[in-house]
Amino acid sequence: MSLLFACITVLFSIIGSAVGQSSYDCSEVADNFIPCVTYLVELESRPANQCCSGLQVLNQMAKINDKGPRNICQCIEDLAYTMNAPYVASRIQSLSRECHIHFSFPISIAMDCHR
Repeated sequence: MSLLFACITVLFSIIGSAVGQSSYDCSEVADNFIPCVTYLVELESRPANQCCSGLQVLNQMAKINDKGPRNICQCIEDLAYTMNAPYVASRIQSLSRECHIHFSFPISIAMDCHR
């Protein structure tokens, strides 16, 4: 998993500039979101503490500018595609409740990043 994470981080460092002008790139989003993947693909019964704390960081990042939520959503969508990770819809829906957090960015099975 750590080799996969390293490869994804390098990939997002390369494509990070494509998400628009913000003070972060996709590698930062990946760093904070990857701990959630094992929960979202049903490998763990509960999200890890690192997942929930990472989501709190992403919420703060989303508030940096108007494009923040859309950029974070796009990075998460790209991450799912790159990892070929089939997120389970019910897990996405329960993530907010499990981590006691309200998302400041869209996340869903359809990943509609333009809402």
